[in-house]
Amino acid sequence: MDVLENLKEKIELVEREIERWVPRSIKPEPLGNSMRHLFSAGGKRLRPCLLLLSCEAVGGKVEDALEAAAAVEILHTFTLIHDDVMDRDELRRGVKTVHVLWGIPMAIIAGDALFAKVFEALSENVRRLRLSAEKAVEIFRTISVASFEICRGQAMDVLMVQKDRVSEEEYLKMVSGKTGALLDASMKIGAIIGGGKEKEISALSTFGRKIGIAFQIRDDVLGIIGEESKFGKPIGSDIREGKRTLPIIYALRHLPLEKRKMVEEVLGEGKISRKKLEKVINLLEECGAIEYSSKLALELVDEAKKELSVIRDSRAKETLLALADFVITRSI
Repeated sequence: MDVLENLKEKIELVEREIERWVPRSIKPEPLGNSMRHLFSAGGKRLRPCLLLLSCEAVGGKVEDALEAAAAVEILHTFTLIHDDVMDRDELRRGVKTVHVLWGIPMAIIAGDALFAKVFEALSENVRRLRLSAEKAVEIFRTISVASFEICRGQAMDVLMVQKDRVSEEEYLKMVSGKTGALLDASMKIGAIIGGGKEKEISALSTFGRKIGIAFQIRDDVLGIIGEESKFGKPIGSDIREGKRTLPIIYALRHLPLEKRKMVEEVLGEGKISRKKLEKVINLLEECGAIEYSSKLALELVDEAKKELSVIRDSRAKETLLALADFVITRSI
């Protein structure tokens, strides 16, 4: 199954809904343009698709969850804008980042404005469906908790750059928040809107969390061995920024002293030469860091897929299983 082709119709619905909440009419123009910039640059729309599939998997309709689907993608985009500011990244999805084009102050405001739109869109979804107070509270609690988890995960990521040693456990806790939390929340909100039973909502949430962590591990791997034209970000940017990604953590633990020092010397160097970067990448491959990281991502996806045993068979479930595989085989 070509999973992205299979999701084309859902993605088109999500695009239209995002246009509704982040329209071209937003003024002043620099604010509107900076808010919309990354949407027009593409993206996989994984989170809204997961939300819609989760809704369908418990017997709900796609039309019932469109505002919520747009909301999680808007939230994700807000985090990307701020993430690029913190990491000083100049490229995202193959285009210049928001702060490069409009400056850091406008990038911060654009992110904040998108965050406000998340709650406006969710409010409309709750109102339109006339959801019970209990469901409404749970939806807003879920998105609020996930938002805090993302911030905490990002803070951990920033602080880890300053540490000499980071454990795998610390890394997994960080990515569980930074990436796993929003996929978890997307699945949970979709299942709540779709009228899922408690055990279904719990299983779908756990599925989202696990594939979210696997997604980030795959991102770490692609940031080292991926193709820049497909990945949309400069290869080796995590190494230049001194990020403690899983392959780096593994390498620093397993490389012999002399080779470990070679890796440590270039971490966070910024303007590292292509030759030095390639040498470090070769060391990561040589010590098994790439293979180990890929294996862990695969294990997480296998665990995630088992969670769906409580969900009745359907096209939506089949697509969720295919999406889980896509997370660890993708090159984008």
